[in-house]
Amino acid sequence: MRSISLSKVLALLASMFSTKHTRCLGFLILLGLCVALASSQAFAQDTWTTKAPMPTPRSHLAAGVVNGVLYAVGGYSNGTWLATVEAYDPTTDTWTTKAPMPTPRSHLAAGVVNGVLYAVGGYSNGTLLATVEAYDPTTNTWTTKAPMPTQRFSLAVGVVNGILYAVGGYNINITANGWLPTVEAYDPTTDTWTSEAPMPTARGALAAGVVNGLLYAVGGIVDSPVQTIFATVEAYDPTSNTWTTKAPMPTARWALAVGALNGLLYADGGANCNGNCPVNNNEAYDATTDTWAVLAPMPTARGWLAAGAANGDVYAVGGSTCNFPNTCPLVTNEAYLPQAIYTAQIQQPINSDGSSVFNSRRGTIPVKFTLAVNAVSTCNLPPATIALYLTSGSSPGLINESSYIAPADTGSNFRISDCQYVYNLDAKALGVGIYEVTISINSQQIGSATFGIN
Repeated sequence: MRSISLSKVLALLASMFSTKHTRCLGFLILLGLCVALASSQAFAQDTWTTKAPMPTPRSHLAAGVVNGVLYAVGGYSNGTWLATVEAYDPTTDTWTTKAPMPTPRSHLAAGVVNGVLYAVGGYSNGTLLATVEAYDPTTNTWTTKAPMPTQRFSLAVGVVNGILYAVGGYNINITANGWLPTVEAYDPTTDTWTSEAPMPTARGALAAGVVNGLLYAVGGIVDSPVQTIFATVEAYDPTSNTWTTKAPMPTARWALAVGALNGLLYADGGANCNGNCPVNNNEAYDATTDTWAVLAPMPTARGWLAAGAANGDVYAVGGSTCNFPNTCPLVTNEAYLPQAIYTAQIQQPINSDGSSVFNSRRGTIPVKFTLAVNAVSTCNLPPATIALYLTSGSSPGLINESSYIAPADTGSNFRISDCQYVYNLDAKALGVGIYEVTISINSQQIGSATFGIN
């Protein structure tokens, strides 16, 4: 194999790409000849946006996401326990009123299984509830299901592999101080409950989220015999029915909400005293490294809110700026755009032998790929730096480095169709050699690959 001179490669670059923008995209497409882009976090985002407010001010509510729509259910507002259900569509930034729950209540929890939202437990006008009611968005109807074995409120719920787990909560009739380590599992296919291994730390007003088949119980409070506000995080593995202690939150709090997105848990809001002390903390837990990161705070400090992840954002809805029963209910709806995780799905052109080494006489090599940020398809790259290296020859090293700074423009060899990029490479113009291509976003390399032409 012969080497390629620097002057020839530079001439090649000039002939391949007519603009700065398409030059960078060409490099990205070359990257796709060998491997898909690696996933990584980039830090351009980490911002909050105020969205359309809920129609009904309330705190002590629950939320679940079905098919990209967030449903806010129940809650409490100035002496009234609510059966209210309102649906938020992030794509239109609008709310719609839905069929109310059969049982008005606050301090409940919710989980979604197979497109059905389950409202679990809670409190209503002095009564602790074991009530379970299921909402089907396709028919806008509610159905009463088998009650929990344990009446309780201020519990949390998570769903793993189609099973709903209700953890923690409060019932003064069961323990001396009322705070529970109880874990009960509901199977919607049989409409039955079973008792599971209890949490190591009894607590209520906690939150829960599920990542990679594990349920994480986060934060919470007990107020007797000694008031304790927890930063505790404990992980439940349903396959072994066991609990494991994990790294604590940076900020101890209760009455918080958790949303799970792209393998991370986002713990938002809450309170850090047993009184009127709402917080706006936003902290993310990475289960793969058992570490927490402090992120941009919510614009509105509040406790007793609900959260859900939809359309690539985490939404924090409702809540209160003071303590029950004087709840100071809110209509607030704020969306957090997390640190970006970029991925590419590339349909690679390959030879009959399955390799990424092409003959220089091949002619046109079409390359097709799509991009996603936080699992949501995007038609535009963020600002990116693409570098081309010669890895064999007389002068190995960096050949060219370009910055992509604007939405892609369509040239003679490049087009976009329904967010799919299609680029035609000229194998003959490239010539013989082995190259390495890298792409970086916000100074973090997220992918690299080599390809050859003989």
